[in-house]
Amino acid sequence: MASVFARKSVYALRARQLAVADPALQGPARIGTINTERTFATKQSFSTDKDTARSYGTTKDFANFSPDNGSLFIRLLNTNDQERQQLAKDISKDWSSVFEQSVNTLFLTEMVRGLMLTLKYFFDPKVTINYPFEKGPLSPRFRGEHALRRYPTGEERCIACKLCEAICPAQAITIEAESEKMEQTDNQELLYDKEKLLENGDRWETEIAENLRSESLYR
Repeated sequence: MASVFARKSVYALRARQLAVADPALQGPARIGTINTERTFATKQSFSTDKDTARSYGTTKDFANFSPDNGSLFIRLLNTNDQERQQLAKDISKDWSSVFEQSVNTLFLTEMVRGLMLTLKYFFDPKVTINYPFEKGPLSPRFRGEHALRRYPTGEERCIACKLCEAICPAQAITIEAESEKMEQTDNQELLYDKEKLLENGDRWETEIAENLRSESLYR
């Protein structure tokens, strides 16, 4: 941790040295004396010094300079001042970030923050259950285990009506019934009127009564 703090401090010092040495790396020195109200310079200095013109602007710009109109020169110098001020602000921010990161590394603030979050959820109500010994609430649509039932005679109750396939919420049931061959070949035999229904009732009255009696236990 001490090495991390030292390395970051060295980086900040190097940046500050570059900021201090910035005017020396810009080439020729500034021309003229800058006051808060007015700039004092001569026309000869701006018309003959080509290097200064290349450093702070074009030759054409400095040719139009006069002692009464020093806005161009002030603007160019103010630009460099603003750059150095911005760099100084960045250096101060760098020092702040170095101090903050060093404190976080030294005192393990991230680990403490994580442990506090763990302790917070440690005392909260549990959202898990010990399945299968504990079970959550069941939906009103729950119908238990899937099964096919039979009549006491052994006949299957399922007639492949596909109602359970239609009502399944997850559409997990698929029913495929066998194709039954119809003994009747005439469609007129499939049409039932009142006389035909009464005839079938008289013929199968005993069997119908027996079926109703056997099913009464399950109704």
